[in-house]
Amino acid sequence: MNKTIAEARAYCRKLAQADLPAGVQVFVLPPFTSLAAASDELGPDSGVLVGAQNAHWADSGAWTGEISMPMARDAGAELVEIGHSERREHFGETDETVGLKVAAALRHGLVPLVCVGEPRAVRAAGDAEEYVLGQVEAAVAGIPAARIPDVIVAYEPVWAIGVGGTPATPELVAPVMGAIADRLSALTQGAGCRALLYGGGVDRANAPDLLRLRHVDGLFVGRAAWDVDGLLALVDLAARHREAERG
Repeated sequence: MNKTIAEARAYCRKLAQADLPAGVQVFVLPPFTSLAAASDELGPDSGVLVGAQNAHWADSGAWTGEISMPMARDAGAELVEIGHSERREHFGETDETVGLKVAAALRHGLVPLVCVGEPRAVRAAGDAEEYVLGQVEAAVAGIPAARIPDVIVAYEPVWAIGVGGTPATPELVAPVMGAIADRLSALTQGAGCRALLYGGGVDRANAPDLLRLRHVDGLFVGRAAWDVDGLLALVDLAARHREAERG
């Protein structure tokens, strides 16, 4: 819940003018009120994808306060974030509704960006992998296995996000990311998902170590990217990592 329409326009105008490196896909997820403005400022030639932070599974109807997938797409969205931990904790999002939204997003030509992650108590009990895999399986249960490669999955441990979060170390992240990748591979006969991202306390200091993890295709960033220069610095780090990988 950040940025007015004017602020979002200024942010996206500066981002559109940046010389983004090849090989790194950048996306932004503005609030609903700024979605059309962000899409307008970035345009089709910026190389930056625009997404909504949430959308309903129904195409239309008596769902006061919600927007539908067709509405999100009409406003310029190409992605839709589904199942963020704040939506799950405060607004009644469940594994079942996440699955319904994934199917609806695909039905309307949007890329689902599914957030999964365990709360602190689950991590402390040693059940992180089982918990997160349950979320992953529920998210894709209602779609054909052939569509799973069209889904982006972002692992965001709940205890690592926000002002009071504890930044996750690569040692804590790697096993869960590996488990997600293995399960998605098993469900799709090796195809996996479109991208597997890590989010939760990401900043310029820990991004290089996180990007080096085997199953991390990219980063899902919050407050460190609220400023355009912060986002561009992380994009530059990702681009340098990609070049190093290529040798």
